[in-house]
Amino acid sequence: MSTEIGAVYANALFSLAKEQGDAVMQETRADLRQCAVLFSLHPDLTRLLSLPTLSCEERVDTAKKIFGTEGLVCRLLFLLIDHGRVAFLSDIADAFDARMLDYQDTVQVKVISAVPLSEEQENRLKDGLSKKLGKTIWITKQIDSELLGGMIVQYGDTRLDNSLKTRLTNLKSALAVR
Repeated sequence: MSTEIGAVYANALFSLAKEQGDAVMQETRADLRQCAVLFSLHPDLTRLLSLPTLSCEERVDTAKKIFGTEGLVCRLLFLLIDHGRVAFLSDIADAFDARMLDYQDTVQVKVISAVPLSEEQENRLKDGLSKKLGKTIWITKQIDSELLGGMIVQYGDTRLDNSLKTRLTNLKSALAVR
């Protein structure tokens, strides 16, 4: 449910930003991401802006003192306060990011590897996935030494696990069956 709510607000925000041009879209994305990070680092802020003991006007005034009054993200925040949905800001930021990537014909790929990828490995992976998916690839990397070797590649609903840890686990399971 929360991702559905996030998607509704993100789609509306994206449409407004898109009408105003690419610069506003990029600015909105950055502001929204910063705001979501701030709220995740300071959960008391979410509670403060959701307090039922404060009137909506008082909560909006508090938000104006913290965030100012300019930009689409501020207007969104005021709307969220008014509708009691400040807690959905992170979901909205994630959904907005997804819309931006789709708009830019880009796929975000998460690569988890046991050791850092070399530049050549990363470029080969980008090129291969770009050809397969027909989109620009944006890679985020994570190191997990427990994989022992190999990597896990995730994008959309797809997870390609070519880690040594998984191969050994599968081999162990296959040997145990026989």
